[in-house]
Amino acid sequence: MRICENCYRRHWRAKINKSTGLQVKHNNGNLVYICIHCGHVQDEQHEFVPPPERIQANILYIDLETSKSLYYNYGNRVPSKHLSNDHLVKAWYMIGWAASYMGNDNVWSQFVTPDEALNWNDSAIVKRLWDLMNAAEIIAGHNINGFDFKRANTRFKKHNLPFITGKKTIDTLQLARSKMAYENNTLDYIAHELGLDGKNEITNKDWLAAHGGNKEAIAKIHTYCKKDVTEGKRVLAELLPLANKRFNFGALKKAVNDGEVE
Repeated sequence: MRICENCYRRHWRAKINKSTGLQVKHNNGNLVYICIHCGHVQDEQHEFVPPPERIQANILYIDLETSKSLYYNYGNRVPSKHLSNDHLVKAWYMIGWAASYMGNDNVWSQFVTPDEALNWNDSAIVKRLWDLMNAAEIIAGHNINGFDFKRANTRFKKHNLPFITGKKTIDTLQLARSKMAYENNTLDYIAHELGLDGKNEITNKDWLAAHGGNKEAIAKIHTYCKKDVTEGKRVLAELLPLANKRFNFGALKKAVNDGEVE
């Protein structure tokens, strides 16, 4: 909408037909609005641009796989709520990650080698993830705010990389919890409820084998992580309307094809 022809302000509410509950349309087909400041009635005066014709913000979906932490303890009884740091042998590290842009089939990923797993060393895989997250306008994931973003920044700092800050996020776990009423809010459950494939199966035995540098176990977790990203993107596409936000820049697309992510 342009400015109000009467008071020259720009805040509107829809004029609703009380008998139908629908927004009133002008004879010319334009929707009709009421100025919230002066009550002036005016039809829309701009050409509607459908969302597919707008420049979409780049949404990068990511998923991290991290190790368990290693503690020594006197039996399986924990006297308090938490294990003591005095018993910590090795803190967790990043086993690997996968990432993909919405609207793009490419899935990028990196995982540790068996030797790196044995040494709990993720230094070779964090920089590429940092580059991807730094380039994205919006970063998405299932529990991205509660897990992946925090874990990624922790490892970035460990390897002297700047924190990733100031990024908008879309968390499908938070969308499901706040806007839906599923029996379970895991990615696998939601995917199946939406008629999708769901996650690959992985066991604690696989994780322990990966910690021991088992090549097949690391490869299995790698495949598991990439499937989480592809299924997560499909879940995000279904739940994105619940975010009630416009993830575009409002500008028209240009006829440009330079091989970059649109």
